[in-house]
Amino acid sequence: MIPFYLGIALVVLWSVWTGASRIGARSFRPLLTALAVLLAGAGACWLIGAQKTGHAHSGLLGTLATMLLILAAGSLAFGAALRGLHDATRRRVAAEPATPLRPAWDIWGLCALAALAVTASLLE
Repeated sequence: MIPFYLGIALVVLWSVWTGASRIGARSFRPLLTALAVLLAGAGACWLIGAQKTGHAHSGLLGTLATMLLILAAGSLAFGAALRGLHDATRRRVAAEPATPLRPAWDIWGLCALAALAVTASLLE
């Protein structure tokens, strides 16, 4: 059970860090892309899991993947809001935005997580 919780904690921390660093760099398009992909993946996993029939645990993986992707999307939005609130309350003078993260491995990783969840939900 502990590796399961560690995996969830890793996804949450990664998403919060991505949201905060992307807002700090003022790179809104990659942030919104990751948010859209995570929410679309959650919707796809939910639809796939809802169509499964057969045994008592049918659709369980799709439901768990849906919850993980919604948690990642919420963490991404929370990190972005937290950084935006920090910037709004701490800076008295307009500062230069941080340099955008290049290449966007954090965004690619979140998109890969969504694709992996949808694939696993399909294979269940």
